[in-house]
Amino acid sequence: MKTLITGATGQLGSLVVTHLLNRIPASNIAVSVRTPSKADDLAAKGIDVRHGDFDDLALMTAAFKDIDTALIISGEADNATRIAQHRTAVDAAKAAGVKHLVYTSIIDPKADADFTYSAIHLDTENYIKQSGLRYTILRNSFYADLLMAGVPHALETGDFGAPAGNAKITYIPRNDLAEAVAVVLAKPTDHLNATYDLTGTKGVTHAEIASYIAAATGKPVSHVDLPAEIHSGILTSLGLPGHLVEALAGLYVGAKKGDYETVSKDIERLLGRPAESVEAFLKRALAS
Repeated sequence: MKTLITGATGQLGSLVVTHLLNRIPASNIAVSVRTPSKADDLAAKGIDVRHGDFDDLALMTAAFKDIDTALIISGEADNATRIAQHRTAVDAAKAAGVKHLVYTSIIDPKADADFTYSAIHLDTENYIKQSGLRYTILRNSFYADLLMAGVPHALETGDFGAPAGNAKITYIPRNDLAEAVAVVLAKPTDHLNATYDLTGTKGVTHAEIASYIAAATGKPVSHVDLPAEIHSGILTSLGLPGHLVEALAGLYVGAKKGDYETVSKDIERLLGRPAESVEAFLKRALAS
């Protein structure tokens, strides 16, 4: 039986595939993608590429055929759409006879969280648990990689802006999260019905992040605490969809309440080492 990864051509999914190839044979790996032609490089490695779409129950059921363990990675859409898509994926997995689901959730999921996407993940966690399938829930903190989006402007102006105040957030590199997923997928029975909180090594403020950027580049950079409406206006002007702008605005509201500053050791237990620190990640990323 094979292990299947959904969203395998995405940023997280592609990293998961890379790490999983170091742990199990390519012949035991399948991927489900909306556009199979975009996964030709994976097929060339001997990976079974299947056509899947979270909006199509029949197509997803076919994609999950003869799969023992499946990873569900959330896509990008509004809350109602993604909740429906995730439920379809779970239903398809159950119908196809999948035994174990691994799901990438969010840290501290709540129905009424200021970070609005949190409600999606809580609903999906509950739906998976109600399905009767074996599961592993990976509650990911926020990607350190996302901080790189603000670097060009910061280096040009000296201002690293966000409505973050003194909030601490346990950012963690996407690559570390992907490796943790691969560890679970390689031996899912070791993580039966487990829920892991995957956070960075510490909560960091945006003032600290600005200082890391400055140290890595040798340029003066400091945090500017933007008004929330200015920040949302900038995101909207960049063409981001309204639901994403709302979620990002809520992230900082929740962070100021202390929602995302708690550190867990679960990532260290899975990887056998701590996650790369935000400071080290930025230094490495800015040196490349």
